[in-house]
Amino acid sequence: MIISSEPLIVSRGCGETCDHVFRGSGNESIDLIQGSEFDVMQIFDEARDNHDKYAVCHFKINPKRNITHEQMLQSVCMLAVEFGFDPDTCTIVRHRKAKAGEPDADEHYHLYASWRNSAGKCLDSSYMRVRQEKISRTSEFLFGHDIVKGRHQVAVIRQLRDEGKTAMADHIEVHTPDLYEPVQSAFTAIQHQSALRQGVNLGKLRQTIRDLRITSESFSEMVEGLSSLGVSIQKGEKANTYIIVNNENNKFLGSANRLFEMKKGEFANLYEALQQGKDTTFALPEGHTPVKASEMTGEGVLAPAPQAIPESTPMPSVPKVTKSFIPKLTAKGIPSGSGASDIKADHFAMTDGMSREQKASIAFQNEEAERKASMEKEVLANQQKFADDLLQMMSDFEKQWKHVPKEPFSDPASRNSVKIREKHKSILKPLRARYHVEQQKWFNGSSTRKALQEFNNALKKLRYDRDDFKALDILNNESDFLYCLNWMADFYVAGRERKHREWQADNSVKSYLKAKKDFDELYGYIQKTGDAELLRNALKNPIYALQQMRKTKEIEESMTAMGQGQDKVISIEQTVPYITSLENS
Repeated sequence: MIISSEPLIVSRGCGETCDHVFRGSGNESIDLIQGSEFDVMQIFDEARDNHDKYAVCHFKINPKRNITHEQMLQSVCMLAVEFGFDPDTCTIVRHRKAKAGEPDADEHYHLYASWRNSAGKCLDSSYMRVRQEKISRTSEFLFGHDIVKGRHQVAVIRQLRDEGKTAMADHIEVHTPDLYEPVQSAFTAIQHQSALRQGVNLGKLRQTIRDLRITSESFSEMVEGLSSLGVSIQKGEKANTYIIVNNENNKFLGSANRLFEMKKGEFANLYEALQQGKDTTFALPEGHTPVKASEMTGEGVLAPAPQAIPESTPMPSVPKVTKSFIPKLTAKGIPSGSGASDIKADHFAMTDGMSREQKASIAFQNEEAERKASMEKEVLANQQKFADDLLQMMSDFEKQWKHVPKEPFSDPASRNSVKIREKHKSILKPLRARYHVEQQKWFNGSSTRKALQEFNNALKKLRYDRDDFKALDILNNESDFLYCLNWMADFYVAGRERKHREWQADNSVKSYLKAKKDFDELYGYIQKTGDAELLRNALKNPIYALQQMRKTKEIEESMTAMGQGQDKVISIEQTVPYITSLENS
């Protein structure tokens, strides 16, 4: 959640801010939750009469995920307590507007709080940005949202500890990567508005560039992919600075390293090396570090090639695991049913009347039973670990692409006119037949009207109540009924296919489909072969694991081809003596 604020000066009036908040054209919907535009205007008039400098404080609450009405009111109350205004007298407006890459965060809130309360006391405005961040982090903790890294994160954590909220402070600290690294925005609000005037949405462009970086296997492929977006990279005015410009008018859009979410020096090294013809791949095995461009030779690369695993190295053997194999876990994370924790060795009891040999034999059997149970536990533990890692691999991929809009009408049957027609027919035909049966009965007034109402309700629900069908008698004429079924089936398919094509044409979806194809190939191979080493690599670096898998498959295919060639040679050598014997006879 990001909370920002701006004190509004009385002399500027409220026309501009009210036009945006109450009638902003860039929003899909605007909902007034509390107060009104008239209330804001009245506060400005009172502040003008009192010769105040500020009239209201305009807060903007922008959550990372959509929040409920109660959660929104909770955040407003925390702001009211922190800065000293009355939450019941403020004006609250909700805007709904789609965000690039965040389909489940399309809502934000505007809050107008009077700068001077009913007692005449002004709003406490000292250190507002730090205190706003404290409310933001507190809300994220309470609502279970991901922790956003703010510019004053360290100060917020220190303040929460001073207030005795140690658990909250510890949670925020643990879930803030690179806590002491400065926060850099990909672009400023002024740059965003300037780009919008050029017809470019920097938010969507940033998300597309992020997808491009994820799906590219090398730095050159990533840079070349910018041309399809209508932008390119140029050297900035400052040293080691590169910018992204619009190809149409060569106008500045934003800093290249910030839009790519890379460090300035790292991006500069990679780009300068590329200009010298030295490309790099993004597949870095664990334990290797990239070589700086200044340290490279003519044969060098920024990322060293993965080291081959010697053939003599023993590889762990893990049984095949499918989704049906993965055991269900209890609340404590222990496999339910016959898991590793349920395996117990069968022991044979000794008695005093046994001979030494009998006791030795029983002791040996008990040791064997313990060893067998231990081995079974280890096998099940390996299977469970393999299954958990597979689920983690799937979860990591889904989190990486959670910003991609959901595929509309993903089931091909929902875009099949024959199936849609049969579905509609199965709904409407029985109701239509029932009406005809009721109409033939004596004293059928109420039952006939009820049957007709049910048929008309079904038509309305399926959107058959169209002007196109007004001249047709769907109820009594069989030809008209069949015509409407065919027409509506084609109508449904046309609309759904159009939405599906629009989804496929989205740049983020294209990147997702490409990555999904590679992921399915890698996931299926690991699941089929039970390769635990490859699975561990996939969790650390999926691109490197994909390359490793394809190399392995190439070797396997070449070995198979060689084996088939040897079989043919052997079969020919075995046939020659037989032919020779036939000729001699």
